[in-house]
Amino acid sequence: MIPKTEKEADFVKSKLFSICEIRPYLFIAGYGALTHQKVKELGITHAVDATNILKTQRTPDVEYFEVKIDDNEGSDIKKYFNESASFIRKAKESGGKALVYCAAGISRSASICMMYLVIEENVTLRDAFIEVGRARRIICPNLGFWRQMIDYEIEKRGETSVNLLNGMRRPIPDVYLHKSSLLQNA
Repeated sequence: MIPKTEKEADFVKSKLFSICEIRPYLFIAGYGALTHQKVKELGITHAVDATNILKTQRTPDVEYFEVKIDDNEGSDIKKYFNESASFIRKAKESGGKALVYCAAGISRSASICMMYLVIEENVTLRDAFIEVGRARRIICPNLGFWRQMIDYEIEKRGETSVNLLNGMRRPIPDVYLHKSSLLQNA
């Protein structure tokens, strides 16, 4: 989302620096939004760190799982889908809360949250995009991550709920064509 007005720019900035609730036990954020105080106030017990930053700040008494990949189309995020989903499930089952974050809370963390919903909650990829997008409207997984998520959904369900369409320069996920109407009530 490229802001066209000052109001839209303020909205993007506010989302970049906020921790957004997807479900009562699942949150998404960018690294810049994290403070020990916010993490403690929300009752976060588990965190998936997808920043690929060598020494991120850690909040005491929070269990961490690291997804150390770059946010580029060639990165293999698929190898982390099952393990990160299990980690989030573990937080939920123990009565805890999981926070998934990357540098900006737009691509890597969104992909991990969406795939948690697909794997553990049996949600379609399309519905996972809608649910995560309603919580954090600025999500935009990179094309390589979309390809891996689509492949995973095909392996799991035998079909996909999201298709890549031929764009003018590159393929785009069909959910982006109607993003604003899909994410209504956000």
